[in-house]
Amino acid sequence: MNRVRTFFEDICFNIKNKLFSSKYVIKGKCKKCGKCCRNILFSTKDGYVKSEETFKNMQKKYRYYRNFRISGKVKDKMEFQNGALTFECKFISKKNKCLIYPFRPIFCRDYPNINPDLIYNGVEMLDGCGFYFDVNKKFSSYLK
Repeated sequence: MNRVRTFFEDICFNIKNKLFSSKYVIKGKCKKCGKCCRNILFSTKDGYVKSEETFKNMQKKYRYYRNFRISGKVKDKMEFQNGALTFECKFISKKNKCLIYPFRPIFCRDYPNINPDLIYNGVEMLDGCGFYFDVNKKFSSYLK
């Protein structure tokens, strides 16, 4: 059953990349390390969430933010991220299994997503993550 689910998720992932093609594509495969569930950054129209008060207001307004808790603060990263709060999912097990997988929020279902603005600013996938960004079309192919 797990193999069938993984197979269909891979197909959906590839279709999403093709349909919503951009300058970048996501390649690789999940290594089930759980880092993406423990190192989350949320943003508002004003930038990354940097205060507990802002997060509490988000939780009041949007129910799915109640699935997360504050886990730390970004230090010594790119200037626009510095001071941002990091979050972790309340439903990740010690063995990196999602305890609510069939009911996980769209935020989780959509991971990883392509945001060209972040890529242009040098944001990369988490260390050890099986996913990585690649260019959709190599520059040399435009020259041919």
